[in-house]
Amino acid sequence: MKRKNYFVVLVVMFILILLFSSYAIWSCRKDEESLLTSVYVYSLEDARGLSDVGGTFEYLLRENASDDLVVFYARAYSIRAGHLEDTFGLLQAYADDERFQLMFSAMFNYHLFLHEVSFSNSTRRKTLIEKNLETLKELDNLMKNLAKYHNPDDLPEELVEKIFQTSEKLEV
Repeated sequence: MKRKNYFVVLVVMFILILLFSSYAIWSCRKDEESLLTSVYVYSLEDARGLSDVGGTFEYLLRENASDDLVVFYARAYSIRAGHLEDTFGLLQAYADDERFQLMFSAMFNYHLFLHEVSFSNSTRRKTLIEKNLETLKELDNLMKNLAKYHNPDDLPEELVEKIFQTSEKLEV
C-alpha cells in the first residue's frame, strides 16, 4: 500500500510539473509575440517616414536644392529603410513567414538604393533620383498603406508582393 501511495504522489507531481512547464512555455511565447508586435508597431514610424521620399526628392529637384540637403534627406531615409529591413529580418527569423522575407528583401532594395543616392557624386545622385522618381512615388503610397497595419500578421500578401515588386524596379 505504501508503494502505491508513492507512485500516486510521483504521478501527481509529474503532472503538476508538466502543467507548470507547459504554462511557462505558453506564457513565454505570448510575451515573445507581444514583444515582436511592439517592435513592428514601433517600426511603423519608419514606414510613415518613408511615405514621402518620392515627393520630397521631387520637390528638392524642382527647387534646385543644395547637394548637402539632398544628401541629408537621402541618408535620413536610408536609415529608416535600414530600420525596417532589420525589423522584417527579425520577424522572418521568428515566424518564418514568406511575407516577412519579401518585406526584408524589399527594404534591403530600398535601403541599398537610398544608400547609393547618399554616397554618389552630385551628377549621379541627380540622375538616380530622376530615373527612379516614379518608382519612389509609388513606394510612397505603398508605405502609407503599410503603416495602416498595426499587427505584422495582418499584412496582406498582395501589399507585400507589390512593395517587393516595386522595390525591384529601383535602378542603382
